[in-house]
This record gives sequence, structure tokens and C-alpha cells, in this order.
Amino acid sequence: MALLKGLKITSQTLGAYLLAFLVFVLLLLPYFIFGKDVFLPVSDNMDSNLAWYKMLKDQGKIFTSWNTPVQGMMVELPRFSLPSGYNLEMLLYALFPFFKAYILNKALIIIIAFFSFRYWLRGQELVLRNTYLEVLFCLLWASLAFYPHRGISIAALPAVIQVFTLLLNGKASKYSILILLGYAIYSMFALAALYFMLGILIWLIFACIIERKIHLPALLAWCFLWGLFLLQDFQLIRGYFLNPDFVSHRGDFTYDFGIWIQHYPWDFFSSGDQNGVHYTPVYIVFLIGLCLYSGYKKLMSKKGLLFLVLLLGISMLLSLLSITGNVNLIGRIVPQLGSLNLLRFEYWIPFLMVASIIYFWSKLKFRWSEYVITVLLMINIFAYQYEWRYGINTHLQVLEQKVPTYKSYFAEAQFDQLTGFLGDGSEQALFINFNLPPAVATFNGLKTFDGYVQLYGKAHKQKVLQVIEAELEKDQSLKAHFLNWGNKCYFQNAQYPDDYFMYKWREEEPLSEPDFDYQYLKKELQVDYILSALPVVSDQMNLLKVFENEHSAWRIHLYELK
Repeated sequence: MALLKGLKITSQTLGAYLLAFLVFVLLLLPYFIFGKDVFLPVSDNMDSNLAWYKMLKDQGKIFTSWNTPVQGMMVELPRFSLPSGYNLEMLLYALFPFFKAYILNKALIIIIAFFSFRYWLRGQELVLRNTYLEVLFCLLWASLAFYPHRGISIAALPAVIQVFTLLLNGKASKYSILILLGYAIYSMFALAALYFMLGILIWLIFACIIERKIHLPALLAWCFLWGLFLLQDFQLIRGYFLNPDFVSHRGDFTYDFGIWIQHYPWDFFSSGDQNGVHYTPVYIVFLIGLCLYSGYKKLMSKKGLLFLVLLLGISMLLSLLSITGNVNLIGRIVPQLGSLNLLRFEYWIPFLMVASIIYFWSKLKFRWSEYVITVLLMINIFAYQYEWRYGINTHLQVLEQKVPTYKSYFAEAQFDQLTGFLGDGSEQALFINFNLPPAVATFNGLKTFDGYVQLYGKAHKQKVLQVIEAELEKDQSLKAHFLNWGNKCYFQNAQYPDDYFMYKWREEEPLSEPDFDYQYLKKELQVDYILSALPVVSDQMNLLKVFENEHSAWRIHLYELK
């Protein structure tokens, strides 16, 4: 203890840092316990991003030019259709074995989230009593289940907010440029960071108007950050905005159906993809309780109230856009930005929510605050971190839903059997998928006509439509999903619409003769084989073989068109 005193480290401070290390280990422990049998998020992760990264890595095309063709999903895609290689996340996949790169990305997001929130927290005028409580709040933020393919877009937002706060106050930090640079090279601009950039610009303009002062350093820093993002995504800009020969499927986006309509203010506090983070809805209930109790005690935090007003204001504004069908409002002004989803401004919600909780909490000074935060921390880790939730569920079976692991989803051993059965021609063969994500086939090196991509040519979409148009007429919701969105350019069927979770442990009826244009599929698109997660009752194809593997999530039926 004398040694700790000499180093100016109290036992409480040491305990706080040991706790931080323990939480970091806990968050990554499933990867070391289960290895490739760990449970990873499927939607917008294994069904898309990981397959893209694998295609790029295997073909050595992470850093190629903007229009280099990348084979696999949708036969081939121009390089600019896929995430930029000039990003730290992609660099990890370039430098390390594929699965290890995923783990490293997860670890870096957690670490950066912790120190980002700590940087913001130490810049606030808060009385938190001790280092232990400060570390707990930082861990609360770092343990949120951030979507891995967005890098630190959301996780490092607190540090970016603090940088601009200092600039507005004329107290620029020596770390400001480094923080902005790091944020730019490890964030996904189009997916998330764009909505923070626009929000920050509104904040800066508002500050200039209110204070009747041009905050030049802050505005220049914003321009610097914007420029960094443009440099990172120069391939996308060159291919999408400066390429008259490319007509994107995104020109069809409307956002006036499905998951983008009829959202009410409280809907934006539920956890999920649109927030970019998974967290318990208890947070917003807890926040409102803190606000009411603060008012009762006459200890209202002005900044806490400001964050809460912003939180509720954003939710109400987005709700209005959703209910009135104006989610793509910007696209009516600039047609090329028609696919800009204004609902993604809800990416601000997690930070505003946690920040508001901390401000109210600091005023109230609860005696048992450390224990309450620890409980919330455990909920973050064991209930909302996908790896722990389903790892625990395999033993306790609290949830009815059964999900695949990384290894069982991509089923590499099973696809080795399939390609071995087809022989050398499998590399050149062209596949489509029935209720089986095309990402599984492309991850294993096959070429598919279908796929899940955020940007591809409209002509390709029209070819798929030619095949499935009659089938789409059976389900108007599915038709709108394909025509008005279309990121999932799948060979959909009305019997199991958009159901690509058809794992082998599900007991379903065979797929009965989708109403497709099979002649066009075979003669014009030159498709060779169909991979189906279900048996198909059809006169248009022959079953060649059913592939099963104990380590796979799929029962794959290989069909050949007659």
C-alpha cells in the first residue's frame, strides 16, 4: 500500500482499473472459450459485411482501383460498391487472418469507446465522487453492443463531441487533430458518420447565430474532418457521383413502406439496427425517472435537461418524418441523395441518453450508485452482447430462438464437400439461392447472381426482377421490399418471404414451385445451379445431392436446372 501511495494510486483507483480490465476480458472471453463456434450477429454482419470482406481479401482487392471487378456476389461488383479499403477495419482484414481480424476489430471498438467516453467525461463539469464511479460510467458506454461493421462511428462519438466543445470554447486540445484523424480512418461515413457530421454542423451554425460570432477553428475542424471522410471514400465518390455510365439501384428508394413507416417517438428508444447499438430499453425509463426525481428534489441538471430535450426532440422529429412518409425528404431536393435515410439521425440517441443519465445522476449523488451501475453493466455484457447472450442460452435455454455460430453459418467444411462434388467447374459455375443467404456461398468462393449489397447497378436488379416478377405479385409487401428498396437482390418467394434464417433445425414444408421465369434464368442469365435450404417441389429442376454436416447450420439441397 505504501508503494501505491508513492505512485499516487489509491486502492480504489487500482480497483477501478482492475475492473476495467476484467470487463474487457469478459467482453472478449466468448471468442477464446468457443473459438469459431462463437455466436455472431447474423443480420447486417454475417449475411453481408463479412462476405464482402472475405471476397476482397481472398481476391487481393482491398486496395485496388475504384472500378476493379470483384467476383462473387451478384457475379461481380465494381470495387466502389463495397466498403473502402482505406479504413482501419479493412486494414485489419488485410493484415491478419480473417477471424482474428474480426476479434481485433471488436477489441479496438471496446477500448476506443472506453477512452473516448473518459475523454468526454473528464471535460464535463461533473462531480462523480471518485475514480471508481468514473470508470464505471466509461465501462457502461464501452460495454454497449455496438455494431462491429460501423467501426468507431458511434463508439467514439463522445470524444468527437468533446473536441468540438473545446473548439467552441476556445480551448482546443493538442489531441484534437489526432482524435479527428483517428475517427475518420476508423468510421464508416455513409453508414453512420455522415449523420453525426450533419448534426455537428447544425450545432456549430446554431452556436454561431446565438453567440453572434464565427467560430472559425470549430468550422475549420469540421471541414478537416469532412475532407478526411471524402478522401477515404474517394472510390465511392468516383464511381457513384462522377460516373455517368453507372445507374444505381438506389434511385428506386422510397422509404414509404415496411420498417421505415409509422414510427412513434417511443419506437426510437428500442434497441436495434437503426440505433446502431443494442441496449436495454430500461435506460430510457431510468432516465425519465431520474429527471422526475431531480425535479422533485430541486436538483435539476441544466445540461442533463438539455440532452434529454435533444433526445426527445430528435425522436419526435424523426417520428413526424416517418408518419408523413418524408424519410427521403433530402432526395426530393437532390435526386442523387434520394436513398439518404433521415431516420439514421437516431444514431445520436445512445450518446444523448447515456450523457443525460450521467448529468442527472451527478446532481443526485446516490449512495448506492456503484451497485446500480454495476447491474446495468452486467445487463450490457450478458444480455445484450450477442456472443454472451446466445452462448449462455445454449445451456440455460431462456430464449426460444436458436441461432447459428460463425462456424456453422459459413459451413466451410460443407461447402468443401459441395465443391468437391461439382469438381473443377465449381469456380466458374453460377449459383442462385432459395432461402439461403447468398453470403454463405460467396464467403466460400462461389459466384452467385443474387446478393445483399448497398450499391449495385440497376440493370442487375432488373434481370432478377424479370425472373421473380410473377412470384412477387403474390405478396405486395415483398414486392415493395424488392422494388422500393432492393439491397437484398434475392430470388424471393411468396411462400417464405424474405426468410433467410431457414436453418436445418427448423421443420418447414418443402418450397413449392416458385413462379419464376426459368427459361430466362437458364438461357439469359446462364445460371447453372440452385442452392436451397429447403427441398423444392418443381418440374423445372433436378436434385443432384443433399449436403449435411454436423457442424453446419444448413441442410443444403443442390439443384440443376433442366
